[in-house]
Amino acid sequence: MSVQYDFLIIGEDEASLCAAACAARAGARAALLRPNRQKKQNAPAASPAIPNFVWRRLELQDYDLTLEPISAHVTLFKDGSSMVTYAGSKETGQALAERNIDDHLVWDDFIDEVSSLAEENLSTLPFARANPANGKVLASFLSDATALDRTARLFGSCADLIDDYLSSQTLKTHISAHALAAAGSSDLETGSASAVSEFFDEHSWRLRTPKDAASLRAVLEKVCQDAGVDIHSGKITEIASEGENYVLVMLGAEEELKTRTIFFSTPDAAWQAGAHGSVLNSTSGGAHASVTVRFKLSDRIPPAAADDKAIFQIVDDIDDVRDARAAAVKGKLFDKTPVEFEYTANGEIIARTNYFPAAFYEDGAWRGWTGQDRQAAAAIVKSRLISRMPDLASQIRRAEAEVITPTTKPGLFDDCDKVVIQMRRHNSIAAAVKLIDEIMARDAK
Repeated sequence: MSVQYDFLIIGEDEASLCAAACAARAGARAALLRPNRQKKQNAPAASPAIPNFVWRRLELQDYDLTLEPISAHVTLFKDGSSMVTYAGSKETGQALAERNIDDHLVWDDFIDEVSSLAEENLSTLPFARANPANGKVLASFLSDATALDRTARLFGSCADLIDDYLSSQTLKTHISAHALAAAGSSDLETGSASAVSEFFDEHSWRLRTPKDAASLRAVLEKVCQDAGVDIHSGKITEIASEGENYVLVMLGAEEELKTRTIFFSTPDAAWQAGAHGSVLNSTSGGAHASVTVRFKLSDRIPPAAADDKAIFQIVDDIDDVRDARAAAVKGKLFDKTPVEFEYTANGEIIARTNYFPAAFYEDGAWRGWTGQDRQAAAAIVKSRLISRMPDLASQIRRAEAEVITPTTKPGLFDDCDKVVIQMRRHNSIAAAVKLIDEIMARDAK
């Protein structure tokens, strides 16, 4: 006999756990399916902030949860210089003024603009609700100059949005590199402005788990259990429709789950499960692979920019962002790819980039990743870090690389109309819970 759910959430990241727990707290029957694999308990990476509405709904104050915000976003340039921005607009403005960067005069206006745009999304813009049967809504939208302008701003390019306010090329490169890191896109691409607006959303600011404290992921798993979420492990072997409203998900030969919705909180979770990620969202960063390299060190090294609680970007100039994106689309590796990294509480370094190709184009044909490609990608990431921290080379004891690529082959999920995949977001926890709420509200009608 199958167990029946409203949501089967597939994944083990923080966004998936929050989505499952919030769904259960709201009265839905929720299950979480974790990959059928035993992963080493590595030091956790920084996570998106937990918004207040999620914190209150899950009553996280009742759990032994200790978190600290990252200190800053830092970009390390080739000439040894750096650029730093902070969560607080005032603090960033003061830092820019101390460096005699005139953009401090318009920084507050810039933040107000992108924060305002961050409140927009596809579901709230008038054109998203327009359809042939609702011509009045579409006509109203087309006649609204303000709505048209905001839509153009949101779905325009990152470069255009930033150029309207800022003049420092160093600062513009810094913002672009950090904002577009998750998307693996260029600042010239249509829709890349939406990545900037979301990057400055307060829910996008990341949190770290201090050393010797329980990880956020471990706490959220306990929250799920307390909320009544059923947690399963295993590999999906078959998916079949069950009437109009349900789908059967088989785990091996004996266990089956019946659910209204199969939910992925991130494209990476979908790719790992063999489902296709969103290609409609401008910030989903199609045509790229997600590469993460964890460096285990023999001894700690002095932190870059004397700060081990920041999120760092390595980029030479804005052309590298554009060239890396172009290379990924063409199916090529790029030696100067932008790389993001952070220090974990136990002294490891986690580096990641989304500027490698989803597949490789050679001799007039496309092919998938090989072991040699993975080694080459890890070598590029390592080289980029050493270019900014020469002392790192002698301290690397082991490097563990993970490559996640979009699914291109036909899979179990292809013919299932009950699959929801959250597009790539900086504030993935907030976005996943809001999307769960939208689905529940829709199903209740």
